Amino acid sequence: VLSVKLDRLDAWNARRAAVAEAYRDGLADGPVSLPPDAGADVHAWHVFAVRTPFRDALAAHLAGAGVETLSHYPVPPHLQGAYRDLGWGPGALPVSEAIARETLSLPIGPHMAPADVERVITVVRGFDGDR
Repeated sequence: VLSVKLDRLDAWNARRAAVAEAYRDGLADGPVSLPPDAGADVHAWHVFAVRTPFRDALAAHLAGAGVETLSHYPVPPHLQGAYRDLGWGPGALPVSEAIARETLSLPIGPHMAPADVERVITVVRGFDGDR
């Protein structure tokens, strides 16, 4: 099964890159902070994570419009059980904690039609950002 999928990997990565570019263009002056531009590097765009201090309100706004989102990394590494013995508690790494609190992943994948991408952009842009 994986060897069949491997033949499609380059096309799928190219489609995810096209979705990411559409998001970057459509949300450039929108209510969220975008991931940094990959520049000349090749990016697989397995996640398109945006930031807003109103992450939960944005997620609810998108869910209300039928757009599924995820918080892929809701707990920063230093607060996970594997690192408990290091003794770092809440407040030890405030930037990491802010990123974990504010990051939301928008839908991205080779399955997304251009109309799906435009719909996500429209719904995100319709978020007032101050809830």
